Amino acid sequence: MTQLLVLLVRFAIIIVGYAAAALAASGFLHAILLGRAQAELGSGPDGLGAWTVSTLFVALLVSYYAFIPSIAAILFGEFSRRREWLYYAVCGGAIAAAVAALLYGVDQGAAASPADRPILPLLGAGIVGGVVYWAVCGRSAGRWRDRAELNAPERSGS
Repeated sequence: MTQLLVLLVRFAIIIVGYAAAALAASGFLHAILLGRAQAELGSGPDGLGAWTVSTLFVALLVSYYAFIPSIAAILFGEFSRRREWLYYAVCGGAIAAAVAALLYGVDQGAAASPADRPILPLLGAGIVGGVVYWAVCGRSAGRWRDRAELNAPERSGS
């Protein structure tokens, strides 16, 4: 029973970490793409509400598009006990590149300037999201397996 409770708590922590990563990626996209105009818009009470709603909406889109590849990265991280921030940052960048290729096509090199390529802000958002996921729950990835091995009864050999 206690192992089931440990797994349920870990699952809840993973959901919170994924939500925090999506919010951080959305905030990064807002800061990069809207920048100063967003800051000036958010100076009044109406602007702050608009910024909040926009950030939450983009976080929903981020979490929707990144869900399936994120499950693979999270499961691999949990079962292989990956606890280093670089793994989650690289996975976030790779997931962002996959989403950018899915949304905008593979041929993004024909843009006139690097600022016109949508992959660059998405890569940054993916890396930020990966690091935030690591900060929330990636640092303790696989600890539930350590507890399960400690609680498992030992088998007698021959």
